Amino acid sequence: MPANLTPQYLEAELKFKQARTTPEKIKALEVMMAVIPKHKGTERLRGQLKSRMAKLKEDLQRKPTVGKAEQVYNIKREGAAQIVLLGLPNSGKSSLLSRITHASSEVADYPFTTQKPIPGMTKFENLQIQLVDTPPIQPGHIEPGFPNLVRNADGLLLLVDLTEDPVLQMEILLDELNEMKIQVAGRGPVPFPHEGWVFLRALLVGNKCEVKNAMEAYRRLENHFREPFPILPISAQGGMNLDELRKEIYQILDILRVYTKTPGKEADLTEPVILKKGSTVGEVALSVHKDFVAKLRYAKVWGSGKFDGQMVKRDYLVNEGDVIELHI
Repeated sequence: MPANLTPQYLEAELKFKQARTTPEKIKALEVMMAVIPKHKGTERLRGQLKSRMAKLKEDLQRKPTVGKAEQVYNIKREGAAQIVLLGLPNSGKSSLLSRITHASSEVADYPFTTQKPIPGMTKFENLQIQLVDTPPIQPGHIEPGFPNLVRNADGLLLLVDLTEDPVLQMEILLDELNEMKIQVAGRGPVPFPHEGWVFLRALLVGNKCEVKNAMEAYRRLENHFREPFPILPISAQGGMNLDELRKEIYQILDILRVYTKTPGKEADLTEPVILKKGSTVGEVALSVHKDFVAKLRYAKVWGSGKFDGQMVKRDYLVNEGDVIELHI
């Protein structure tokens, strides 16, 4: 008997194949298991899905054996996303972290004051985003565990000192990222990385723009890197452009916020559902409860629809700020 797999199943299967992390694979697999037709023709496939799910959950629970040096770089992810700060000595990462989060990172006028990664939370509108300060990049020397922290981030903030040669600093950062098999860009389509490589969105930030002649250096930086990267001048010490920085960080994350409501009630706009761009109503339902995916009959959308309260199917692509009313 043919399986007759639905478009919803095939869409979830594609997301499973594209997933980078175990939690992302589990999420896609939950959708596949919820929408797969239940008849004799899919018995074997359903069994394979259950086995795969059990294996993934076992992998997730298994604690890897790592050395003490690597344990330092195991930073628990919090908030809507995790952004890792990278820069050479004295680029101002610690000053920036202290300025825009409540975290205390040692700040001094001499290099290498940050000896271990330090996380902090910054607020963008109704979201909390985690920033992680890291020890300064030293060309040719990568601490154990450092690449895993960077590769597993949701995005990178590449910080350069405008009072030095910012173009050279950026070239060094890109070389070190290549050594870690990390491809970065801030704009354009997401490429399919080579085996063993990962792709991350990155924001390029020129710090110390308040210093004399710093903006001339910033323009040189722009001329070299404005095509692949969004670039922003800031002053961590003077507080310049920090609100714009939070906005730019959100933009590189490729996520969106939607809100759910129950029929007859107002939506709670203080508690967004965080999804990847390109997500569907079906994935909104999954974020509420995994059983909703199979039971979902339709949804109503306020925001990106042709009119408020438009009835849509589970494969409807949601947009930033949409309000979704699920009907099961």
